[in-house]
Amino acid sequence: MNISNVVLILGKRLRNNRLTPEGVSRVEGLFKLLEQVNVQETAFVFCGGVTDGQTTSEAEAMYQQFLRLRPANKTLPPHILIESQSTNTIENIQNAADKLVESQLCSIGQRIDVTFVSNDYHLKRIFEIQSLMDEQGLLRVLHQRCAQSGLSLSIPLDISQHCAVEYPHLGEAGRAFLLADELTTYRVYLEGVKNRAFQRELAEVRALPWRFALDALEGLKAMHLDGDSMKAVEKIERAVEKTTPYVCCQALIEQLDILNTQLTWLNRHLDPERQHE
Repeated sequence: MNISNVVLILGKRLRNNRLTPEGVSRVEGLFKLLEQVNVQETAFVFCGGVTDGQTTSEAEAMYQQFLRLRPANKTLPPHILIESQSTNTIENIQNAADKLVESQLCSIGQRIDVTFVSNDYHLKRIFEIQSLMDEQGLLRVLHQRCAQSGLSLSIPLDISQHCAVEYPHLGEAGRAFLLADELTTYRVYLEGVKNRAFQRELAEVRALPWRFALDALEGLKAMHLDGDSMKAVEKIERAVEKTTPYVCCQALIEQLDILNTQLTWLNRHLDPERQHE
C-alpha cells in the first residue's frame, strides 16, 4: 500500500544520551497528531543522528520515548522510519528525503503531503526563511531531493498546518534563547549573499531579515544578561551594521564569520537545556 502523507519528527540534541524537555515535547506533540491522520497512509520519519558527546541518536531516543508513551491499547503505526545520520536540521531534511525515497512506500509521480513536528520557534524560523528567501530555504532541498526520484511534495508554509509544539522553557532564560534564535534569519541572509544565491536586489532581500535582527538585538540588550553574553551581542550588532547591501565580498565574509561564531556560542550559552552541561 502506498502512503500519501509523511510526518517528519525533527531531532533535538540529547543530553547524557537522553531527550531534553524540548525533545520530549516533540514526541508528546506527535501523539496529538496521530489522532488527526490516517496512520495506514502515513509514514512517520524520526530524524536526528549522534551528536558530539553522545552515543545514542536523536531519532532512536525519540522513537524509544514514543514507544514508552504509547498507550497499551494503541497499535504501532505500520510505517515508521528512523533517520539517524543527520546532525542538524539541514541534514534532517536532506536525509529524510533520501529515506523516504529508499523506503519505496511511494510510487513515482504521486503527490505526498508533508507535515513537520517540532517546537513552535523552530518551525517559525524554517517557514520564515522559506518565505523570505526561498533561495536559501530548507524545504527547497526537500522538494528537490524527492523530485529527482519522481515524488511531488506538498508542504504548506502555514505553520498552523503542522504540529508546532509549544517551547517548554517559558521563563527569562527561555526568552533570551528565543531572541538569540531570531538572529538566525539574518545569518542565513548573509550566507546567501556569500554563496551568490540571490538574483534580486540585496537591499530588498535584506530588509526584513535586518529588521528582525535589530528587534532581536534590542530585546537582548534590554535583558540582564551576563557579561560574556553582552559582549557577544555587541559583536553581532556590529557585524549586522557593517553588512550593508553595498559592502564588498571579502568584508562581508569576514563579518559573517564573526556573526556565525558569536551566534553559535550565544545560542549554546543561552539554551536553558545546555546551561548546566
